[in-house]
Amino acid sequence: MQGHAPKSLVSTNSISYFIYVRDLKQAITMYSQLFGLSIKEEEILFGHLYFMPNGVILDSHEMEGRPIPEWLPVSLKLATTNIDQTRDYVQELGFEISQEINRGPQVSWFLFKDPDGNTLMMCHDHI
Repeated sequence: MQGHAPKSLVSTNSISYFIYVRDLKQAITMYSQLFGLSIKEEEILFGHLYFMPNGVILDSHEMEGRPIPEWLPVSLKLATTNIDQTRDYVQELGFEISQEINRGPQVSWFLFKDPDGNTLMMCHDHI
């Protein structure tokens, strides 16, 4: 089909990303440190939601006692300007490196997981 795409009522921009966690307080600490954000207790709503200013929403609703899956697809792709230092940094924060740095001509990346098995990708674009 050629020509103009039909207009949509839905924006092309994503505004929020849910990450489901079992221990909300631990996740708030880890993700706030990861993004270099201050923790704001007033952003916890209904005892199970935490809204971060970058659009990440941590949600622990009905997560207690759920098994941690062996594998989950990547939830978020994040960017850095120093892949090596960032790999060490996320590990120091308590995230698990699930795939070591893969160095390509245009991008270097690695995968890491939080204690709930959520997988994130860290990328360093070389172009």
